[in-house]
Amino acid sequence: MTADESDTAGGAGHPDGQTGGRKGGQADGVQLLPVALRLLALMRRRRGLLWLSVLCGTLAAILSLSPYLAIAYVLVNAVSASADWSAILLAGLAGMAGVLAEKLLFGLSTYLSHRVAFATQRDLRYELAGKLARVPLGFTDSRSKGEIRNTMVDEIEVLEDGMAHLVPEVSAAVIAPLITLAVMLLIDWQLAVLMILPMAVGMWMMGRMMKDAEEPTRDYLEIQSRMATTSAEMADGIATVRAFNQDEQASHRAGRIFAQMRDLSNEWLERAIIPGTAAQVLLTSHLMLLGSAGLIMTAAGWVDLGVFAAFLAVAYGFGDLFAAIQGISHRLFRQHELLERLDMLRDVPELSRGTKAPALADASITFEEVGFAYGAREVLSSVSFHLPEGRCLALVGPSGSGKTTVARLIGRFQDADKGTIRIGGQDVRELDPEELHRHLAYVFQDVFLFDGTVADNIRLGRAGASMEEVEAAARAARAHEFIESLPEGYETRLGERGLGLSGGERQRISIARAILKDAPVLLLDEATAFADPENEALIQDAVAGLARGRTVIVIAHRLHTIANVDEILVLDEGRIVERGSHADLVAAGGLFASMWDAYESVRSFRHAAGPADHKQTEAAQ
Repeated sequence: MTADESDTAGGAGHPDGQTGGRKGGQADGVQLLPVALRLLALMRRRRGLLWLSVLCGTLAAILSLSPYLAIAYVLVNAVSASADWSAILLAGLAGMAGVLAEKLLFGLSTYLSHRVAFATQRDLRYELAGKLARVPLGFTDSRSKGEIRNTMVDEIEVLEDGMAHLVPEVSAAVIAPLITLAVMLLIDWQLAVLMILPMAVGMWMMGRMMKDAEEPTRDYLEIQSRMATTSAEMADGIATVRAFNQDEQASHRAGRIFAQMRDLSNEWLERAIIPGTAAQVLLTSHLMLLGSAGLIMTAAGWVDLGVFAAFLAVAYGFGDLFAAIQGISHRLFRQHELLERLDMLRDVPELSRGTKAPALADASITFEEVGFAYGAREVLSSVSFHLPEGRCLALVGPSGSGKTTVARLIGRFQDADKGTIRIGGQDVRELDPEELHRHLAYVFQDVFLFDGTVADNIRLGRAGASMEEVEAAARAARAHEFIESLPEGYETRLGERGLGLSGGERQRISIARAILKDAPVLLLDEATAFADPENEALIQDAVAGLARGRTVIVIAHRLHTIANVDEILVLDEGRIVERGSHADLVAAGGLFASMWDAYESVRSFRHAAGPADHKQTEAAQ
């Protein structure tokens, strides 16, 4: 038995473990064979390598018996009056050759199964990445980055353990011992029963421990997921935590979760240490018991000495069969839990994929009695408007009034619960999402930059764009000058989320993406949100050039930036409460007028404060 198997058997039922199942584990009928078949099904795309691994593992298992059979042959013939020493020598050499061949075949089986497992891991991660691109954004918004990362990285990594080791270890730990058991029964069934009996008792004890461990296993995996989430939050929010001198509070929050993990593990250890040790002794001491009892039986004349010696030699090949099976069971129970968690992500409903070609009559946008809710919270209610092609519409309103949701629904990041959204006369749900997004360009308030070069980040707008096209887009976005000043210009790697660039610089790269995409519909979510006063004019100029000739929807907080749009919709609690031009809405004296008065008061205070407080007041807006 391998060291890994021994450790697993000794820690049977530990919550980290290697047991249990979301719906009751063994107690509720979780069978190991279906789990093994699920793992094999995941690897079916590479069935050729898989079956070759099975063949090598099976041959290795059979050849692993060669030294024990050779020793048994030697012992039986050595006590014979007509011993054939040349045959004995040949048997010894055959045993050695069998060991060498067994190691080579087992290594080949392991190599092949790992290749299959690694490729399957890659396939699963590609599948889940594609899945996340097709589910509503509400799904990813409602789950932490740590939880999704835990599934895509850590849990798929654990699945590799089952996929890569299942074939060779089942062969080595089960097939060979079962063949050995058959040989031992042929040699002397009484000795075979004597050896198996304590192991069967130990196996029963392990089964009881596995049953008791089902609930702790679920608790353990839940806490493990919370630990991943908390760790990700600590890493992402370290600057905020330090800025508010909350290092100790954040550490205590994480410490409570870590303490729960410790307490759960300690509690289970205290419950499992005595029965686990007893079961381990019964599972691994069969040779000691067999040796003592066999000597007594031999002395009493119940068993021939040569037969007992041969049986003892073969018994070494039996190994710790029950402990090995237990170790494999632990793996499979763990895989069962992870497969269920993986299925939860794979089974998330996707946005329906339209089948119609994007035969858009124009780039107009129409909302017809659109309603949308996040769970029980209604965000939009009976929203209707029509935006002709080439016109500009601004959305304003208090925080949480539904402005960003309107933009998300246009791009089908989520689907409306009620009503219809049309682009160019076509219901967006009837269009293929990829084709739909070819007609849309976005400039989000929160710009995301990938860990790549500046040029690669701009090419997100259009893959395969030439360097000349990238530079032209950057010039139009008023970004070329600061990009050229970077250490390696357009080939400068930005690092995760574009660290080192200011908010305004990141925003101009985002605008360059949109310019490169050259889509007929433009969605702007406060493009100047992070711009300082010196750069706001540059960004506004770039946006003006980008918007020219396009259908534009702009979400605005800085109200002076939308003074000249064609129409303004004022949203409040998910409903359109006012609509019209800037001048008409100010004159009406409603919600927009009060927002405008408040905004103008802040701007007046900014100018009165003078240059020293200029940037601070601008950031406050």
